[in-house]
Amino acid sequence: MDLTSFLPQQPKEKLTWGEASGLWDISRFKIIGLTISEIYLAQAKDAELKNSLNIGIEMLIKPHIKKIQEFLHKEGLEEPAIPQRKNINMIEKQITPNSIIEDDEIANEIREVFRYGLVLDTRGLVGCIRDDIRKLVFDIFSDDFKGYEAMIMLHRKKNWLVMTPTV
Repeated sequence: MDLTSFLPQQPKEKLTWGEASGLWDISRFKIIGLTISEIYLAQAKDAELKNSLNIGIEMLIKPHIKKIQEFLHKEGLEEPAIPQRKNINMIEKQITPNSIIEDDEIANEIREVFRYGLVLDTRGLVGCIRDDIRKLVFDIFSDDFKGYEAMIMLHRKKNWLVMTPTV
């Protein structure tokens, strides 16, 4: 006989303000990053950089946004929406690669985007109390850190790594 069926059910914990704002911040940053990455993808010339950007969009940005949106929706909260990007197909046709920004500059900008994203992930993570939210944010952080490492490796390979001042 299962006695747990007779015990009162614990109400589901609500999200704390820190958890909800952490998820929103991460999601909004990734939504902005999606548009930026698509523009950089259209502007990049180097095949490995283009591939790296495309993998970041398809394997990190879009799935993370979707996971956060689904999580917040399941919690009964409004989720950040991805705005219509009406002219995204035109960008690739109108921009000559490297006409606005060079590949090394794109790579360095993306590295900084990753770095700030990791700061937001970490801030979101330390604000998590619930196990399910902590796991979601930790998984996003882990994926983002792997993406950051891959970007650093590409920087080294292409000699694009701009070193910060040393002391």
